[in-house]
Amino acid sequence: MAIKKITAEQAKKLKGKTNWQEVDEITDEEIERAAKDDPDSALPTNEELDEFKPVKNKKDEK
Repeated sequence: MAIKKITAEQAKKLKGKTNWQEVDEITDEEIERAAKDDPDSALPTNEELDEFKPVKNKKDEK
């Protein structure tokens, strides 16, 4: 597959192929099971998750 460069304006006009209804219907359990079954996935431990800090939403700062 060749890489095709496009401008930001062209990218904004592209229509995504994501089926958001299907995404919304996936349960947390299904996501976790898929991550555990993926050999390339590195699920964080609870201790690692505790180290995460929330990110401020720039929209809320206005």
